[in-house]
Amino acid sequence: MALHDVVGHERPVGIIRRAIEIGRVHHAYLFTGMEGIGKKVVAMNMAKALNCERQDGDACDQCAACRRIDKGVYPDCITVNPDGAVIKIEQVRGLQQEIAFKPFEARWRVVIIDGAERLTRASANALLKTLEEPPPQTTLILIAAAIEGLPATVLSRCQRIRFTPLTDEEVKKVLANHLAQDQIDILVPLAAGSPGRAVQSDWQTVQDVKTTLGTAFAPSLHKRLQLAQDLAREEGKGKIFLELLEGWLRDIIVYQEVREEGRLLNRDLIDEIKRVAPCRKSDGLLQAFWTIQKIRQGIEAHGNLQLALESAFVTMEGA
Repeated sequence: MALHDVVGHERPVGIIRRAIEIGRVHHAYLFTGMEGIGKKVVAMNMAKALNCERQDGDACDQCAACRRIDKGVYPDCITVNPDGAVIKIEQVRGLQQEIAFKPFEARWRVVIIDGAERLTRASANALLKTLEEPPPQTTLILIAAAIEGLPATVLSRCQRIRFTPLTDEEVKKVLANHLAQDQIDILVPLAAGSPGRAVQSDWQTVQDVKTTLGTAFAPSLHKRLQLAQDLAREEGKGKIFLELLEGWLRDIIVYQEVREEGRLLNRDLIDEIKRVAPCRKSDGLLQAFWTIQKIRQGIEAHGNLQLALESAFVTMEGA
């Protein structure tokens, strides 16, 4: 795989390829964006492009340098990952010792710090010295899902490149290399633009949860609350249910308005959506949709899954 093979991310890839072509590679980059959308994939392919033996601005995937970077055995392509919950100062100091000397063989040494938002304050302060006085022919790529925890001094010394979520079609294209089509159809609505998120999901669990969605419209509140208790016993299933319910309501609302199957996220549920849509009031569905969206946000803040599920099912009373 090379930079020109990356799915989506035209602007970030364009910035990087242009810098390589004109010989103005920055000493430090900060790749930001949600997890699982391809930031590290781009970083690794940038390392290959910088060191490919063909020297034409991108990776060839055939030369020794490209192949060794892919295998993770190229000495001048260094990756730093969190040790547990954080990136420790000892890791940064070890890195600094490693890059104090000239690259072993590369034209460009590339250091990828994955999960840079997990740098401790001490680690970030130690890294600052390297960002201020970078070794020659070395570029650092910091990868972060969020920048709030990074000091302004670190941010100001990096060229920031923002990565955005992929479209559903782009996610499908990426997943085609990893999953069967029936799995892709089930997982894309949960991906939210992140192929990595879809790959990490248990598609069988998602499929099982989808079979319970119809209970959200059950006339009996007791039956709905019983399902809430059952789902709450398995945190993964409960959160997946709320996410799927939000997407399902969205699809029903869209189908009521435009009757276009191509606009639906859950295309494997088209028959059920067609059955339910004529029977529900659009204002009630909209209210339920927005309420469930708030409930899902509240789970992250407060963590009471059963209460969240029960609130969601009570909300469905008016849908």
